[in-house]
Amino acid sequence: MAKSQVVRKAILGAAAILGALTLAAAPARSEDVLEQLKQKGAIASGVANEAPWMIISADGKLSGVGPEIDREALAATGITNYQPQVMDYGAMIPALQVRRVDIISSGALTIQPKRCEQVIYSDPVVCTSDGFMLRKDLEGKVQSYVDVAKNNLRIGITPGSYQMRWAAKAGIPQQNIVPFPDGVSAVKMLQDNRIDLFALGDTSLETLRDQIKEPNMVVFFPVKDTPLGCAAAAFRKEDVALRDLYNKGLKKIVENGKYAEIIAKYGLSSHVELGKGQTTEALCSRAE
Repeated sequence: MAKSQVVRKAILGAAAILGALTLAAAPARSEDVLEQLKQKGAIASGVANEAPWMIISADGKLSGVGPEIDREALAATGITNYQPQVMDYGAMIPALQVRRVDIISSGALTIQPKRCEQVIYSDPVVCTSDGFMLRKDLEGKVQSYVDVAKNNLRIGITPGSYQMRWAAKAGIPQQNIVPFPDGVSAVKMLQDNRIDLFALGDTSLETLRDQIKEPNMVVFFPVKDTPLGCAAAAFRKEDVALRDLYNKGLKKIVENGKYAEIIAKYGLSSHVELGKGQTTEALCSRAE
């Protein structure tokens, strides 16, 4: 056999082997996950404990806006077993990436450009404004992150949150930015005078205020010069089919009124909106 023929056969053979290996080693992961979830009817979800978005009761029962919307959206597509795993916010994306969970609840993470580099989001599920809980003596004096910086105040902020960016942009010194894992912890820090105020979404702050009924603390929102924040369910980059399935389910529960029913159940109809004209694509590309 001529040398050129040998070389040609070797190249074709290598290409065929490579193609077969590629198909074996890199199956359509999103399709496989989708089919697997449909067959077993279960999905693992990362959740935190921040009312009213995600609520873990003393007996371990899960409720809240995010999980209930997730359950209904997924059920509308045939996935009926929603299995939550409670974790800190900072652990959510790593847990998703190492496949401990299949989805991060729509009540957990706002859509941010840097997060969009790590995960893919569903359509926006809930949009709210940023707010502060602060000592009553600061009422009317602090309405922006710039005010926090000017008054040299200590502010509690969830690590990795978009509030961290507003604080840095306003020039708040790093030593005045105090991390906290959840709203209940932030309230305790405020009560113990370890911070002067803390930042969260407006609805979370209202819920905390109504729970603690602390006369020396007040809630203010919206924080001046901050954009509307929209949260959505998050998925691994390769799980496009699962994300698309979730979006179809979300559309169904919006159309049949179940979404509005859940929002009303938690008393949020007045200022929680679905998307408010926002798109995930626009939010992922928004300048920070």
